[in-house]
Amino acid sequence: MSKGTDIDEKSYAMTALLVFALDRIVVVVLNLLRGGMAPSDRMLWLNATTLVFSWAMPLIVVSRIEKRDAGSLGVAVSKERRRLYALYLLVGVVLPMMFFRSVEEYFTELLEQVVFIGFAEEFFFRGYMMTRFCAWLGETEGLLLNAFVFSLAHAVFVASRYGLAYPLLLAQSSLQTFAGGLLLGYIFLRSRSILLGSILHTSLNLSLPRILG
Repeated sequence: MSKGTDIDEKSYAMTALLVFALDRIVVVVLNLLRGGMAPSDRMLWLNATTLVFSWAMPLIVVSRIEKRDAGSLGVAVSKERRRLYALYLLVGVVLPMMFFRSVEEYFTELLEQVVFIGFAEEFFFRGYMMTRFCAWLGETEGLLLNAFVFSLAHAVFVASRYGLAYPLLLAQSSLQTFAGGLLLGYIFLRSRSILLGSILHTSLNLSLPRILG
């Protein structure tokens, strides 16, 4: 992870938290307005929010404010690991197909996972946010803060979507995503790349609902 002064790293981490806060505010507003919106329109706006805040904003901040390259977002893969990651990609992408009724259904959900959910969340929460948290606080504290923010993101979505009438759902979502954030964050720290975590995150999102359902 790239080094800077303590003031710089804290500023970059605070900027990442600001982007996160703006994203959640927009999501809350969209969820609260769902009664006056068609489901397809709401989903379109939620997807647009992901494109803006999870993809575009980190790239703009890193290139324009931090003056860093894409390597600071955890997108690089070392040459010696490329074949291993290709194997992980093959296993993580091909195996979930067995749980789908059709190839079309599978590729539709895979595209959604890559652009809007699994890969997008790893790019934002691990590649962007966690890199800044760890540079500011150190790896242990950065990992814990990142897991908390990852859990908070899902808790805010559930609470704004369903209200507080389902406390068990809210607690379950918060605990699961905090544990998931710890695991995915640890994988990111060990690999220094979002690719492995993205494969695992996407593969689990595709497979687990069908296995458990």
